[in-house]
Amino acid sequence: MKRESELYFQDIVKAVDRIKGYVHRMNFDTFSKNELVMDAVLRNLEIIGEAATQLPKEAKDKAMEIPWRDIQDFRIVAAHHYWKINLNRVWDIIENKLDPLKKQILQLKNK
Repeated sequence: MKRESELYFQDIVKAVDRIKGYVHRMNFDTFSKNELVMDAVLRNLEIIGEAATQLPKEAKDKAMEIPWRDIQDFRIVAAHHYWKINLNRVWDIIENKLDPLKKQILQLKNK
C-alpha cells in the first residue's frame, strides 16, 4: 500500500525535531565526541532522506526550493558509504539546513 505524501511530510518534521532535541545545547565539539547522539542524528537524517525519496514528483515539484537531490544523496552516503561522512557537514546541516527545511515542509503541507 502506498503511503500518502502527508505521512512523509510528518516523518521529515518529526526527524528534524528529534535531531534538534538530541543536539540541544551542544556545540560541535560536544557533538563530535558523543557517539550515541551522532548515531541518532545520522539515523534521523537517513529518515529524512528516505522520506524525500518516497515523495511523489508532484509533491516535490510544489517546493522546488527544497534541495531534494542533496537530501536524497546524503541518505545514500549515510546508509551505504558511512565511512565518507564528514561531521563538519553533518553539523552544518544541523545548524543551517534543518530549520529552513522544516519551515518549507510545513508550508508545503498546507498547499
